[in-house]
Amino acid sequence: MLQGWPQPNSQSTQSMDTINKSAAALNPRRIVPVDETDYQAVHNLRRASEDQVLVVLDELLAWTRTGNSAITRGVGEVLAQHFQAIRPAVLKVLRGHDANWQYFLLSLVVGPVLRAHVDQELVRELRRLAQQPAPGEQAAERARLLLDEIGL
Repeated sequence: MLQGWPQPNSQSTQSMDTINKSAAALNPRRIVPVDETDYQAVHNLRRASEDQVLVVLDELLAWTRTGNSAITRGVGEVLAQHFQAIRPAVLKVLRGHDANWQYFLLSLVVGPVLRAHVDQELVRELRRLAQQPAPGEQAAERARLLLDEIGL
């Protein structure tokens, strides 16, 4: 321990978190939102290259776990635009066991993609989710609705 230096406490840690969030908000190249009001990050994300999106894909996909905000919808729109590049990650979520995440991913990313272009592997996953629902019925119901929307 260094003498004369203040030791971190919860109050100073909270202050540093606030400073870090403020600094992040000033970075115009930042594309991952820091909170539900980070419209600048979504604005930046809409202008990001596919390579930039792929670098932070896991963080962006995490935003699709809930669909309750304009920030989440904005992230979903951008991910849908880069669907071919993120397809393996989307399929991994759909093949997983988090029904809530599957539901929102279907709503925010997969739905818009399927309305524009039918992807046979995605259709197979939707049928599987619809016919063999996991404990989370919401994802199964959303899968059935998407299949109905695209006429399958």
